[in-house]
Amino acid sequence: MKFKTAVFNLGIAFLVFFVTVVQVFSQKKPDEMPLFQKVVESKLRKNYNTDLSKICPINTDATARRIFSEYGAIFVAEDNVILPNKCIFEDETQVQLFQAKAASKSESFGDVVIQLQEPAMNALLEAQKEAAEKNLQISPRGGSIAAKRSYQNTVTLWNSRFYPALDYWMVKGKISLEEVSNARNLPINKQVAQVLEWEKDGLYFSTGFTKSILFSVAAPGASQHIFMLALDVEQFSNLEVRKILAKHGWFQTVKSDFPHFTYLGVEEKDLFGLGLKPFLINGYKFWLTDFEFQSKKA
Repeated sequence: MKFKTAVFNLGIAFLVFFVTVVQVFSQKKPDEMPLFQKVVESKLRKNYNTDLSKICPINTDATARRIFSEYGAIFVAEDNVILPNKCIFEDETQVQLFQAKAASKSESFGDVVIQLQEPAMNALLEAQKEAAEKNLQISPRGGSIAAKRSYQNTVTLWNSRFYPALDYWMVKGKISLEEVSNARNLPINKQVAQVLEWEKDGLYFSTGFTKSILFSVAAPGASQHIFMLALDVEQFSNLEVRKILAKHGWFQTVKSDFPHFTYLGVEEKDLFGLGLKPFLINGYKFWLTDFEFQSKKA
């Protein structure tokens, strides 16, 4: 009897030990930096002699943290592209200074002329050539702003979602007339912060009011299009087109923005090592940052 009891107690002790070990090794340490952030920090120090906190203050600015989470994939793009010195530009002057520094290339797609950073454009032309060999097309969606955009372009697009959503939620009784009036008069950066606060309560500002405005349009000054590393593609629904674009370094990186492709210039198999994870939505594969996954839980 004593032997059976001893064996039983030993078994319980082993089980408790095993469960404890599993929990310790399966839980991420609270202060462990996500791989994506590590890669970005390393790249910025190596190529630009700067720190992420100077470009995107993710630890002190909630909006910057969200922007880095949702749009930050460009920061792990191949070394031949020029990365922005801010994740959110504040005005047209800052945008123009960056775009002048980042060598761009213009090309005609039918009667539409678009501009991208030169490595991104070269890769796109290679993708277009391969698509043509398979009797497929790759063309810009929405005219010239399918690629390079100005600061004002991003403000105009923001307003196209912001104002209708304000009216919608006011009519629904979720936002007061006074709150609407105040929001209309806020500076852009505070406007963005206010919208993100409302969205925490389910008051979404996208078209259709069912998802975050950031999955519909970028915050002004934060668009990947400003950095000339993004393209809205007309044929986004064609799986073969998506495969060709991926082969040439173009990937969908903004969750549920289906036409939007980001130039990273790396092979798909290498994305995991850069801190990006695949996320399937309706059969579309989006490559999102592991920082994005962590901040969603925070």
